[in-house]
Amino acid sequence: MIKLNAFIITAFSILFFINICYCATTEQNNLQQQNMQERKYYKIIKNLPSAFGKIFKTNINNEENPDIIIINDLHSQSFAQKNIYSIIKYIKSEIDIDKIFIEGASKEKVNYSAITDIKKDIRQSLLNKMLNKGLVSGTEYFCYTTNTELYGIEDSILYDETLKLAYILIRNENYFSVRIEKAKKELNKLKETIYSKDMFEFEYLFFSRTNIETKKYSKQLLNIINKYSIDINKYSEIYNFINIANFDTKLEPYKKNFSKDFNYLVQKTKNYTPFNIYEKFINGCKEKNIEDNLIYCYKLTNSFLSQKEKDYFSYIDILIQKHNFENIFDISKYLDEEESFYNDILTNLFKTEEEKNIIFISQMIFLTEKYTKLNIDFYNFDKFILNRDKFINMLNITNYIRSKKGIIDILNNEELSDYYENNIKRDTVFFKNVTDLTKENTINILVVGGFHKNLLNLFDDNNKKYIVIFPNTNGNNNNIYKQLILDIGSYNFTSK
Repeated sequence: MIKLNAFIITAFSILFFINICYCATTEQNNLQQQNMQERKYYKIIKNLPSAFGKIFKTNINNEENPDIIIINDLHSQSFAQKNIYSIIKYIKSEIDIDKIFIEGASKEKVNYSAITDIKKDIRQSLLNKMLNKGLVSGTEYFCYTTNTELYGIEDSILYDETLKLAYILIRNENYFSVRIEKAKKELNKLKETIYSKDMFEFEYLFFSRTNIETKKYSKQLLNIINKYSIDINKYSEIYNFINIANFDTKLEPYKKNFSKDFNYLVQKTKNYTPFNIYEKFINGCKEKNIEDNLIYCYKLTNSFLSQKEKDYFSYIDILIQKHNFENIFDISKYLDEEESFYNDILTNLFKTEEEKNIIFISQMIFLTEKYTKLNIDFYNFDKFILNRDKFINMLNITNYIRSKKGIIDILNNEELSDYYENNIKRDTVFFKNVTDLTKENTINILVVGGFHKNLLNLFDDNNKKYIVIFPNTNGNNNNIYKQLILDIGSYNFTSK
């Protein structure tokens, strides 16, 4: 009887303990969920310091919390990698991040014992040099220096196959290049007899725009809009882009004095504001770029400036106008508008069937060249695939290019096709591995190159909330947004 009572007491004790543990776990989960609901993490991410980068795209409405924060990687670009490090550091300081994922490593925790085994002072010096040379990514640098776990999301077999294909295609680069250059020369001779000056300018503007300065590009866009009576109201983001570029051009004479003027205003702030405000201001400056700092400091000291000083610093009003347009500028919509804008102008310029055929062939050769160099972006890749059969058919039935067989061989090249097919397959692998490794009610970071646009579609289809951030880079041409978003060259192995 005593043994039975002891057993009953023990059983009740175990059940009571289990119940307490369950309640505690449930309460902890409830508190975690409540905490996530109370803290609007989207607001924190929206306040990402402008010196590091900016939000490109999100599917979040009504200030929901994200499941995943996607940082667009720019491989081997050291300036961007430093900003990726700063973005992750900022997010981790504000948000409880569960896991950080990267491409290029298998589905497991990344082992970096080879780095961590080195003495701390030597390790830090080595990592700094590697980051400055683009030999280590900002993500790896963060994880190495903070001892944070890093998770790979690759299927190792698929990834190895993709790398092997890349090396084969790089070896064949000269083969592709010779045939494309020959076709371009033949087509250019034909253009000289058919194209008008405006047609040549159109091609230069839309096919070579990565090499055009922002102010020149925006000026040419405006000339086309006026010349062909394009309804700019249809293209609000192109209008915003032109305004940003125009304001930037007006600011050009003042840019050399930005740092000097900022230091002058900092001294004014120190002299005329309470110390706690000044201290907060100085700390905030570390996370802003020079333009943001100038605007903030100017607003803070404006009431203390003399009329002469106000007249001198009046250019900052232009800077404020520029930033107002930048704040409403939607890069994603701009990309969509750009394609429609291109077609609108094309319809106005190229009237005859022959002119339309030649511009189509010219565009497809341009895309074929990027396709063979493994640096085509996802938007142009879609366009290329959509029109490839039409292009082959047009080459077969016309004689615009005598060396068309070389181009058709490239278009039918199985290794090129398999390479891009593998990269698209990797999106599905990434999505599955990320979702398999993440827990409910957690926020995670994924650092991945821009060719994986289809990955966002998978998140959308599965009701996963995301925010896409891209880092600032040190490029200076008008197409930098597009290069950054789409990670042109994300698999350009020749640059690695």
